[in-house]
Amino acid sequence: MENKRVLIIKGSERKDSFTNRLSAEAEKSLVGCHIDIFDTFKEDFAPCNGCNYCETNGKCVHGDLDDFFEKFENADLIIFSSPVYNGTFPAPLKALVDRFQRYYTAFYANGKVQPIKKRRKAILIAAAGRDGKKSVEFMNWQLKCAFSILNIEFIKTVLCSYTDTVPQYDEALEELKRSLAYE
Repeated sequence: MENKRVLIIKGSERKDSFTNRLSAEAEKSLVGCHIDIFDTFKEDFAPCNGCNYCETNGKCVHGDLDDFFEKFENADLIIFSSPVYNGTFPAPLKALVDRFQRYYTAFYANGKVQPIKKRRKAILIAAAGRDGKKSVEFMNWQLKCAFSILNIEFIKTVLCSYTDTVPQYDEALEELKRSLAYE
């Protein structure tokens, strides 16, 4: 992974959450990489309002995520790090995914031309209070829908289950390290 650009998108507000602990371990493992971090709970951005401005202008009416989108488009690896809230992503992370609408409208308005030329890879890190497998299947499906026109290959999901009782943190950490070693 030397000299690669990595974007870590954080979706947990709790500083010492299992999600953030795994994100920090990912960051430590990515030696020699340029790492950008986008914390959805700390950043102030507007949700998509479906105004269709992006359809005719090629960009969002809100300029609040322009810097993020530049990093997103140029990353070699994107890591989505999220707790499971009611079977899916927390609201700020889902709001960010909804802002990918600008790429959908560009894709369809331009005759299904790929809006992002660079091929990237993505990993989902998730932590769930209980088993989490069904929830993560749904989260994977949501990301795969978004990735379908974003030129992203979804390569792995790392799940830390049972964080409310007996966390499977060590197993999740080993799976994460194995996944990043192949990158």
